[in-house]
Amino acid sequence: MHWNTYCMEAGGNDGVSQANQWDDSFKARSKNNRFAQRGRAMKQIRLTILLLALAILLAGCNGAGDPVRYDIPGGVSNLDPQFATDPAARMIISNTFEGLFSQMPDGSIQPCLAQSQEVSSDGLTYTFHLRTDAVWTGGGKQYSGTPVTAHDFVFAFRRMFNSQAASPFAGEFSCLKNAGKILAGTLTADQLGVRAIDDYTLEITLDRPNVLLPELLSASYAMPCNEAFFRSTRARYGFDLDSLIFNGPFYISVWNNEKRIALRPNPQYVSDEPVLSPGVDLYTSAAQDGAGDPVARFLSGETDACKVGFESLPAVAAMGGDIEAFEDTVWVLVFNTRAEPFSNASVRRAYAHSLNRALFEGQLPQNLRAASTLIPPAVRMGGEAFRAYAGEDGPIAYSTELARQYYTAGTDELGVSQIDPGEILVCETNNQKMLAGYVQQGLQRSFGLFSGLTVLPQDEVLARVNAGDFSAAILPLTADYSSPDALFSYFRSDSGQNFSGYQNAEFDALLASVASLDAQGQLEAYRDAERLLLSDGAVIPLYFETTCYATARGVSGIEFSPFLTGISFRNAMRE
Repeated sequence: MHWNTYCMEAGGNDGVSQANQWDDSFKARSKNNRFAQRGRAMKQIRLTILLLALAILLAGCNGAGDPVRYDIPGGVSNLDPQFATDPAARMIISNTFEGLFSQMPDGSIQPCLAQSQEVSSDGLTYTFHLRTDAVWTGGGKQYSGTPVTAHDFVFAFRRMFNSQAASPFAGEFSCLKNAGKILAGTLTADQLGVRAIDDYTLEITLDRPNVLLPELLSASYAMPCNEAFFRSTRARYGFDLDSLIFNGPFYISVWNNEKRIALRPNPQYVSDEPVLSPGVDLYTSAAQDGAGDPVARFLSGETDACKVGFESLPAVAAMGGDIEAFEDTVWVLVFNTRAEPFSNASVRRAYAHSLNRALFEGQLPQNLRAASTLIPPAVRMGGEAFRAYAGEDGPIAYSTELARQYYTAGTDELGVSQIDPGEILVCETNNQKMLAGYVQQGLQRSFGLFSGLTVLPQDEVLARVNAGDFSAAILPLTADYSSPDALFSYFRSDSGQNFSGYQNAEFDALLASVASLDAQGQLEAYRDAERLLLSDGAVIPLYFETTCYATARGVSGIEFSPFLTGISFRNAMRE
C-alpha cells in the first residue's frame, strides 16, 4: 500500500499533508540489489567483473559485513516445518528451508526446487521435476551435502498425515488423494497421493482438482524432510540445533532463546540469484540487558528493522527510516460453535445484528479501520485486491429489531428463556478492552444481555481459543498466503485450524468448487463463501489493521510480506 494513499484514507487532507512531509524522508531505495543471472557460457572477463563488483558491494556493507539486526517477540521452541505454528518460527523456517515454490511479497508464486512441472488434462496429477543441485546443510559429515530429493517431500507429507499425531496443517492438503480417508483412520499415510517416481521426479495426485496447489506448496509446512536424519534425532527433530538440517538461503548458527537466533548464509545453497546478506541476528524480547521494547531498541539504533505502531511513525521519519505498510489483518469476534449457545445460528446472527460499528469507528486508532467483511485488503487474486472485486459492504447490517428477532428465535430453539453468553476473551493490545466495550453496548441495547470481558495477553487468548477453552473471543486473523482460502480455512469443516468448530456443508462445497473454476469463477465462489460465512454469524468482522514495518537508513534488501512467511532476509544488508 502506498504510504500517501494510506495516510489519505486514515487522516483526510491532514493525512495527505503529513504524508507529503514524511515522504521526503522515505526516499525509495532499491531493496533487491541483485546481479543479472549468469549463464554457463559467460566469458571469463565478464565473470571477473561481476565477482569484483560483488566483492566491492560486500566490502561496503558496514565494513566487515555485519549481520542485520531484528527483534522477534520471544524465544522459539519448535522449528519443525510440518508442525511449527508460531509466526516467528515460520518466518525462520521460510528463511532456512526451501520448498517446491515460494510466495513473493506481492502474492505471486515463483518456482524454487520445482524446476518444471506437468499437469494432467484432468487436473488431478502434478509431476514436478526437481533441481539436482540442492543439498542439505548441517547434521555433521553424515548428512551435510546430502542431496535434497523427491523422497524428502514424500516423507514430509506422510509425516503431516501421521495417524498418531497429524500436523495441524494436514487439512490444508485435503485435496490430496486419500487424504480424507487417512485422517479418518481408514487408510495409512503411505497411501497418500504423493510419490517419488525417481530421486528428482515428484508426483502428486489429487482427489479433486486444486489450482491453488502451488500456493499451498509454498507454505512453511510444505518444506522437505530427510527421513534418515529425522529418525536419527530420536523424536527431537526441530527442537534444537543438533536436530535440524537446512536447505534454504540461511542456516542457523546460534539458537539461544535468552539472547539471539543467528542466521548465516548457507555455503551450500545454490540459486540463480546469490544471497547478498551477511546474515541476520534475531534478538528475543529478553535480549540486550532486558530492554524488551523492540520499537525503542530500533529508534535508539540497536536494531535495523522493526514492526512499529502507527504512533511511532513520526519518530521513524525523523531518523530517516523507511516504512512499508500492509492492511493485512482483520480483528473479529468469533464463537465456540461446538457448544451452546453459539452452536445455534440464530444466536450468532443476533450478535451480528447487534453490532453498531458507528459507535466505535470514530474511536479507532489510525492503524485500525471499521470493517464488515472478513478478507483484508492485502489479500490479492490475479494481481488485484480481492476487496476491489467483492466490495467492502458485509451482508449483515446493524439492526436492533433483527437482533431481537434472532435472539427470540435462538432462545426458543434452545428451549431457554435467556442465554448464558459466558465471557468474551479480549487481547490486551491495541486498546481492545475499550473497543470490546462497544460490542457489550450493542448486546445490552439490543436485548439487555450482558457479557463480561476477560482481558489477557494476546498469546494467551490465542492459546485458549486453539484449545477450545472459550465461549467467544476477539482476536486478529492474518492470511498464510495470498488467497481468501487462507482465511476461510479457519472455518472449513476439515481444517486443522478450525478453532471454532464451525461446520457448514454449503460453505465447504463453495471452497471445494474453487479448484476447478476459472479466475472469474473463483472470485465469485470466494465472494459467495464470504457472504455465507458472515450471514451465518460464524464470525463477526470488527476492523482491519494496518501493519507497519520500519527500516533504518542505510539498510536495504529486507523484503516484508503481509503473509505469514513474514520477512525475507536473503538480500538484507547494512551500509
